[in-house]
Amino acid sequence: MSDTIRDDAHEWRQLCQAAFLELDPVSLLQRIAAARSAVFDRIEDRLSRPPDSEECALRNALETLSTLRELAERDLGQQKKTAQIQHLAAGYARNPKRESSA
Repeated sequence: MSDTIRDDAHEWRQLCQAAFLELDPVSLLQRIAAARSAVFDRIEDRLSRPPDSEECALRNALETLSTLRELAERDLGQQKKTAQIQHLAAGYARNPKRESSA
């Protein structure tokens, strides 16, 4: 059983590290979801034990993952806005006729 506990502890750390290093916002959101799930599973496993350094690490991981999720969602929103602006600019470049109001 101690091997299972050690493996679970190792898994959530690996998933968090993968999320922390991910650069693509879409992949980042997926990695965050997987890491958060692993962290919550680990917290559930630990509920019957007294707090220790791993509990602190779990809390820090959740806070960092939440911040990363906010940044990734913001980046995706910015990418969508940029794509819309580029689409509008391309349409304008194809049809520059606009009546000027003088």
